[in-house]
Amino acid sequence: MGAGGTSEPIPIWDLSSLMGSIMLIGTILMALWVPSQEVNLDENEGLVPLTSIDVGFLGSEDAIEISIMPSESCLDSNSTCFFQASVGGEILEFNFESDEIWTSMTSSRTTLSPVDIAVSGSGEFDVKISVKRQLPLEAIPAILGLFLLVWGEWRRRQ
Repeated sequence: MGAGGTSEPIPIWDLSSLMGSIMLIGTILMALWVPSQEVNLDENEGLVPLTSIDVGFLGSEDAIEISIMPSESCLDSNSTCFFQASVGGEILEFNFESDEIWTSMTSSRTTLSPVDIAVSGSGEFDVKISVKRQLPLEAIPAILGLFLLVWGEWRRRQ
């Protein structure tokens, strides 16, 4: 300590409980949160790159889900908004209704290389991109965190 004092060492099970709870809560929050991004296709010509996603780990067939919601300017009766997504070369054409709901399309992939996602069209849209994995690799930190939390609490009560 700074003033020359001493403190008792922290027991390993207290650290285990702390680390486990952080891993569990953090993993759950990251899995639930899918951010959307605004894309104004009127300002950009051609394909607008959005992201690149690694899929197909250990030969799994992963599904890439793209959801869009048109802005208010596209919901007018005389607007000519349209939206296309290029998922690794596959073109997904979206048909959206005249109400403010999310419209989704899915593309399945098994390749080991990253898949580039780009969009084109006209109008303003909110876009969400999520990956539904066949192998739940994102669950490994949550399972490890749950194990550390339970072990730490069990050991502290001994």
